[in-house]
Amino acid sequence: MSHRQRNLSVGLCGGGLGGLTAAIALARAGARVTVLEAAEELGEIGAGIQMTPNVARFLVRWGVSDIIGPDLVQCDRINMRDKDGQVVAFSDFRRIVRDYGYPWWVVHRHHLHSGLAESCRRHGVQLVIDARVEKIEYDDHPTDADTNEVKVTTAKGKQYNFDLLIGSDGLKSVVRRKLFPDVKPAALTKNAAYRAVIPYSQVFAKIPEARGVLGNAIDVWTAPGSYFISYPMSAGRDFNLVLSHHTRDGHVVEDVEEADMDELRCSYEHYDPLVQKIVALIPQSKRWPLMVTGPLESWSNKAKNVVLMGDAAHSMVNHMAQGAATSMEDGAFLGKVVADVIRGILTLREAVEIYERTRMPRAWTKQQASFSAGQLYMAAPPDLEVRNESSRVEREAAFSNVTNPPHPPPTYRSWDLWGFPDSIPGVYAYDAEADADNAICEYLAKAGEVDPKTRVSKRLKEKWWNWGDTNGEDVWTKQVAKSKL
Repeated sequence: MSHRQRNLSVGLCGGGLGGLTAAIALARAGARVTVLEAAEELGEIGAGIQMTPNVARFLVRWGVSDIIGPDLVQCDRINMRDKDGQVVAFSDFRRIVRDYGYPWWVVHRHHLHSGLAESCRRHGVQLVIDARVEKIEYDDHPTDADTNEVKVTTAKGKQYNFDLLIGSDGLKSVVRRKLFPDVKPAALTKNAAYRAVIPYSQVFAKIPEARGVLGNAIDVWTAPGSYFISYPMSAGRDFNLVLSHHTRDGHVVEDVEEADMDELRCSYEHYDPLVQKIVALIPQSKRWPLMVTGPLESWSNKAKNVVLMGDAAHSMVNHMAQGAATSMEDGAFLGKVVADVIRGILTLREAVEIYERTRMPRAWTKQQASFSAGQLYMAAPPDLEVRNESSRVEREAAFSNVTNPPHPPPTYRSWDLWGFPDSIPGVYAYDAEADADNAICEYLAKAGEVDPKTRVSKRLKEKWWNWGDTNGEDVWTKQVAKSKL
């Protein structure tokens, strides 16, 4: 192959959290990036979201955390409680940050999205709103894959041509429907989630006793068939609530619904009185479906120039707080493999194949972990009692009355797959950019000729010896100039 540097035009259909993360990563790789967002305003609906260490690393590494500032909240601990409020499992965030190297932030989706959008602008990404994609055209049997373009037409008749189109358009993905029209996300159980945000000042004004229970912590009350999670966000101004439950009437939630507030309150009437009082403060809410997509056999077309990411490819239930995080990992990974396409080390086909080969099993594993976590949190007797007794060591650490509570022994594994990272360290210690670079190296080590004397793959050597100029442009200087705007 020719190791010439390429100009690469990349389009993203969808400007959500995953799409904007991918846009930043791709721009940092040297691509010309355009995000086509269907909405008339760029923004994110919903409430709070958790940025666990596996994705907080990108917010820090790329400077997004500096843009968002104090609206990223680092809590002190996670308290897993039974329905009556007794702590049954516990994690100390100080140890998590120390061991995993990055924060575990909670943040309002709006603040996170705004920070990512601003970073996109500073990286030179073109953000186009009111650009609903209606038509996607490509040749799946090109004579020269490196020159094969994808043509995209919006509802307003605007046309775009891209070397690579990425479907970052979520559950109702237009790109997925084009690639795999028979694939439909499914609600696998009757589990759904109410979401709400209440001003913190209102909580403490109306429920004075809450001050003695709710500190700078993530608190989770668990019961058979449901759980209730709360945490501070927006620099402590807001109180985020997620009320996961199995529907009382047994119907399957497949789209966002207006909540029946009487039903919502009845679903938690057997909980700790503090929870009931907090629930009573919720003026209105929506009920969100928990949909699963896949696993798919492929995320791309035959020509490997249209590819899916995020919820479009692998939506999952929310019990591990990894839905958006996994989408963001996809974006960071794509940035790294595309960087080596631009440098002339990989073809676009090779880059997409490496992305699929590596990321598809990663996402499927987390889909399974997320589902399993929900079953553990909503366990019923006799599993409930066995579960709670098994985490006695965590309770003892939580109430040891010492400044730095002792950590459980190295052999210990908690049932709390989400809140006790040692149980699934591969989730929280994972670095998608490093994983991408390693996957590229493994591929190149096996591809092409090997120097008979040194036994080094010639293509791998080319990757490491190909440094300096990036597309004939001083990208570094341009990005520094944009960051000062």
